Amino acid sequence: MAGLIWRLRIGWRPLTLDSSSDLWWAVVVGGAGAVVVGVALQFSIQAALAIVLVMGVVALYEHDRALGVAAMFTFWLIAPFLRRVVALLTGTVANDPLSLAPYVAVGAIAALEFARVHVPQSIRRLVMLAAGGFAIGLPLGFTSGPGSAAFAFGAYVAGVGAAVLAFREGPLARDSTLRRVLLYAMPVIAAYAICQRYLPRTPWDDYWLQTVDFLSIGGATADDTLRVFGTVNSPGTLGGLLGLTLLCYLTVTNHRAWAIASAAIVVAALSLTSVRSSWYALVAAGLAHIVASRGESARVILGSVAVVVAAAIALSPVNHAAKDTVHRFETIAHLSSDTSATDRKTTFRTLFPKAVRAPLGHGLGTAGESTKLNGQSDLRAPDNGYLSLMYQVGPVGFTLVMVALGIMFVAAWNGARERGPGQDMRLLLFAMLVYILMLTTSGDAFYGVTGAILWFIGGQVLAYRWRTAREPAAAAEPAAAEAPAPA
Repeated sequence: MAGLIWRLRIGWRPLTLDSSSDLWWAVVVGGAGAVVVGVALQFSIQAALAIVLVMGVVALYEHDRALGVAAMFTFWLIAPFLRRVVALLTGTVANDPLSLAPYVAVGAIAALEFARVHVPQSIRRLVMLAAGGFAIGLPLGFTSGPGSAAFAFGAYVAGVGAAVLAFREGPLARDSTLRRVLLYAMPVIAAYAICQRYLPRTPWDDYWLQTVDFLSIGGATADDTLRVFGTVNSPGTLGGLLGLTLLCYLTVTNHRAWAIASAAIVVAALSLTSVRSSWYALVAAGLAHIVASRGESARVILGSVAVVVAAAIALSPVNHAAKDTVHRFETIAHLSSDTSATDRKTTFRTLFPKAVRAPLGHGLGTAGESTKLNGQSDLRAPDNGYLSLMYQVGPVGFTLVMVALGIMFVAAWNGARERGPGQDMRLLLFAMLVYILMLTTSGDAFYGVTGAILWFIGGQVLAYRWRTAREPAAAAEPAAAEAPAPA
């Protein structure tokens, strides 16, 4: 790993020990790394693998910022898959270090970016505002469960730190690191998810389903329909990522045949997740895209929707997945009799008054995945990310985070409406932002890979606003210098 990092730093030139700096790097860094990995192996293979992968992401970032950011997002997508494969060899590990590794990776390269690049005050303020909102829940969180509170804070703030990584993203669609990762990685993951449904399950997926406490995923028996999850850890996470990927295809102007085939695979996988909220969020994001583009994208978006709907209706008599998708949409008109919708309403009515009455919340880590470290919670699996946030940090912290999101939303809207080079990318960022904000009504999208994507988008739209504001001032300075002095 030390050799890899050094080769990346020096531009892949052959590694030699001719100079003292080369020798210092190989002995000190390589030796320290070997000792750390060796010690980690004494505890678990997962811990050693996590260290190596995080350092690999950092090494790629050292070589090229875009490559490092792409590696970080890809790590998010495959880390649960790696956990399942390793668990097949070692057995299930409580508090698996590999589950923490993606957060450490994004936090590490975000800290390096923050230290090396002059990040504008607008992005710094957004990061501090959102981090401050989450931090309000720390005192009470530490009293109820220090481990849960620390993990939750680290997870949320690591996502917020992704905003810093977006500052140097290029303005055009072809420059977007996030877009490339989704367009090229997600069709492969979608194909794997389809195989999960129709082919015999792999040993690692089968072992995970037998050991995980996740009843709604299905697949427990031969007659129980499996909701696919791909390389991530739940159908909800996969559905959210597949929806974001579909929005990215709006920016593809070349290689139409590849785009149509890939989008078809993504749509098929999305239907197999049975995540109705992803479809709702896609509708909202599509409408937002049409409005922001002043109707120019209506033909493409509405045409694509018509094709998907027609295909689903046509296939529903003979295909279970298509039939299930049509049924999920039919339940929109009968939400009062829908068990899932009824349970969410009951949860909201029960817990919202409790959340509002606690100005500083019930403590960070009292909802969501972090409660595994502290026992049971009324919000172990939150069906509403906004309710989960309010419950943990109270109205005060919730307001701070919402203000940060509001600043992002306004910047995204203004950027999407502004014509000029890169408008297709700005429209995509606005639609993706609307999508995630809508998706948060049915799950905690502030957490995990969707949280990192959310704040990464925020950093990108704020960076564009900052550069746009600087252009008139930069143009005015030479003009003022050339103006003749008054007599």
